[in-house]
Amino acid sequence: MRRPSIFEIATAFEDGRNGEIKPKTNVVVNTTRIGYGKKSTVSKFIAMAYDETGNKVDSIKGYFLEPETDYNRAKVKNSDTSIAQGHYKVIPKTKLEERINAERRKRGETDIQLTYQWYVDSVPGRSAIAIHTGNYGKDTEGCFLPGENYSYDNATDTYNVWNSKKKAKELFDFFDNYGHNGIKINVDSE
Repeated sequence: MRRPSIFEIATAFEDGRNGEIKPKTNVVVNTTRIGYGKKSTVSKFIAMAYDETGNKVDSIKGYFLEPETDYNRAKVKNSDTSIAQGHYKVIPKTKLEERINAERRKRGETDIQLTYQWYVDSVPGRSAIAIHTGNYGKDTEGCFLPGENYSYDNATDTYNVWNSKKKAKELFDFFDNYGHNGIKINVDSE
């Protein structure tokens, strides 16, 4: 069986189609908040892939960085705080981006490229909650920033994650490989 392209996956998710291109695996990401700082929150996560019979077929672990946690503002639009605890779907969204490289710019040419990002869907009171790269609390306004490890700065009462690009690639590849029958994220605290 051929592996579908990300465009096919994104289209299938967005259109709600249920065709051959979706392998019968799904992903559940369990994230538990473990550290609350003045301007950032850190959580540990495990992403698990399951086959159609519910057997675990693979997993990866890491950390997420979010902005500070204030549950009184978690459902308020543009609140720049972590989202409320709960169970959410993760979906890919696609967009056409114009990419211009130096050589093509000299010739007056551009490249149009389909890009995508993973989003946490149906968050009460919030929109555009993405999973993307970044290391510091200032890099997120409610989004999840994956990292291989984290640190805490006692002087500023802030958390940071490290090796975000590497962990994001690993997580997105995991979603690509196993999330064709759906991806869920469960957000909790210790």
